[in-house]
Amino acid sequence: MNRIQITGILPALISPVNEDGSIREAALRKLVRDLARTGISGFYLCGATGEGIAMAPERRMELVEIVKDEAPSGMKLINHIGAADLATVRRLARHSRQIGLDAISSVPPFFFSYDEKGVLDYYRAMAEASEGLPLLVYACPLSGTPLPVSTIEKMLDIPGFLGMKYTNPDYYKMSRYKKIDGGNINILNGPDETCALGLLMGADGAIGSTYNVMPRLFVKLFAAVKEGRADEALRLQMRADEVIECMLRYDVISCVKLLLSDMGYDVGEPNAPLKRLSEEEKTAFRASIRALDLSETLGLQ
Repeated sequence: MNRIQITGILPALISPVNEDGSIREAALRKLVRDLARTGISGFYLCGATGEGIAMAPERRMELVEIVKDEAPSGMKLINHIGAADLATVRRLARHSRQIGLDAISSVPPFFFSYDEKGVLDYYRAMAEASEGLPLLVYACPLSGTPLPVSTIEKMLDIPGFLGMKYTNPDYYKMSRYKKIDGGNINILNGPDETCALGLLMGADGAIGSTYNVMPRLFVKLFAAVKEGRADEALRLQMRADEVIECMLRYDVISCVKLLLSDMGYDVGEPNAPLKRLSEEEKTAFRASIRALDLSETLGLQ
């Protein structure tokens, strides 16, 4: 089985929501249409940027159905189905299969303490419920559950297992994952601020929050790496990092949503009780962005 099935640049799509948590369908459809024209390869849905863990399962299913309906044919759609309870995980896995999504993904089981058997059982349960839909582990230290190389090696026999979304600045560890099964493992870089480094270290593509507002820059960056133009890739990375640095002073999800709102996308605020920017923070963040020359950096057009 060739596990390297997902490549290129995939925004971790934000979730436009109202105060009651309902989906802002018109804003979501417009955002998907416009992002799809920028050269991206697909979307990562309901992950950390998409606030999936903070949304009711019904809202998550509604969102991915809208994206599936709006996204052009050929766009890879990966649904993050992680939840604290296996019943919800299985439900979201079955739904992903039923509506024809391309892959599922999940952080490891979280909050409680899990041994290796518990982690493997968690991923086997979602693979079984999805009937072997392609599966990416979301390797994120914030989950609190370690994923040693030996555990990932044991996932090779899970039906549909491809690899991981690797959200960790430790690229030595990523290189060790990439050696599994002779390199036949699909790894997608997670940290936006080191996307170029991740690609140069062997990642097959990248998933990121700021690709919602800087998609064309990261598409150019990916092409530069693939064409052997490392200097250009690093120049673009440093340009993106000027924006990311401004966001990290406050909150990335809130800042991405604010930028999209300022671009004309009525995406709303993050789901409560997630961090929201005060009016003072919004003013300060906008001022820091205005101080940069962003002609080739921000925007979907």
